[in-house]
Amino acid sequence: MRIGLQATNIFFEGPKHAGVSRSSLRLLEAILEHKEHEYVVFVRPESPVPERWQRLKHVQVERTWKKTRTWHYLGRDLEPVRHRLKAWFSVSGYVARTPGIVRASLVHDVFWRKYPETYTQEDIDIHERMAQNIAQYSTFIAANSQSTAIQFGETYKLSPDRFLVLPFGVGQDVDNPRQDRPASLPSDRDYLFTISTLEPRKNLLRLFEAYAKALKNPAFANVDLVIAGAKGWKTEGILERVEALGLRERIHFLGFVPDSDVPACFQHSRAAITASLDEGFGVPVLEAMKYGAVVAASDVPAIREIGLDIPYYFDPLNVESIDTVLQLIVQAPDREERILRGLKRSLDFSWSKSAQLVLDRLTQR
Repeated sequence: MRIGLQATNIFFEGPKHAGVSRSSLRLLEAILEHKEHEYVVFVRPESPVPERWQRLKHVQVERTWKKTRTWHYLGRDLEPVRHRLKAWFSVSGYVARTPGIVRASLVHDVFWRKYPETYTQEDIDIHERMAQNIAQYSTFIAANSQSTAIQFGETYKLSPDRFLVLPFGVGQDVDNPRQDRPASLPSDRDYLFTISTLEPRKNLLRLFEAYAKALKNPAFANVDLVIAGAKGWKTEGILERVEALGLRERIHFLGFVPDSDVPACFQHSRAAITASLDEGFGVPVLEAMKYGAVVAASDVPAIREIGLDIPYYFDPLNVESIDTVLQLIVQAPDREERILRGLKRSLDFSWSKSAQLVLDRLTQR
């Protein structure tokens, strides 16, 4: 079958290649492994095209128009006719409205609806237009978790049978991850590790307050807090809060971390923390389990769906709850047992399984 794959939300390198972009690329490349189909991949006009794609005879790469917004309003709907496509899958974003073909998109969350205060108005408007397009024109909708499928379905009044839940994999694609401790980490101290784009939904201010409380415990004398991830939006006040809490020497911002370093950041940590107000899937929790870290995480449905009873859970809105769990994980008497169960649980998730599910549904007769 000849399938169109929209990849205009993917940034192949740099700080923007995180979160949705990273997950979308991993799913897209897992789909391209299936050589029994032909694919036309639509990328942004300025995107570098991976050299490995150019060597694939069953893959054709097309750049969208320089006026990207015009392409989304008009050009996208013409592509299935121009390229004789039988199906269309957006790894995230609008679907083509062209009738007569199977059309689907991947959705990650509905957080612009649930937490509008954490978004700019422009971003809210973009996400809302995209979601309405997906809800109206998709033959089926892929979701990164059952939690997302339920929330998206309830928001847009869609039947549960419209959804396909995927068992996402980790964000990195690394053949030889480093094993030694990255030089960017504090060299002579233990640390708690968290990775995310810096933006309000990641709940870092409450994490900082809880960490400041935990430092009263002598067990934290040599335990710093390391934050990996590029700046997102509405980051005002983060550094000021660190200063006000007197934590400038104890909290380390690494910025964007290369894929090759991420596994070692988890492996060398005392524990990995995901303090988000909410998650559509919670890739860092899966990464922590896969790379052998003890996990502490927000008690929200999507993370429970992934981690089951393996992480230590806390209420992300309650600083005292976060503090209590931070103090537990530093001691972690069942550390090895939780790590082993996390490694086993991580095997249930993979991009290969996700790609197969998508293609089975796209090619269903």
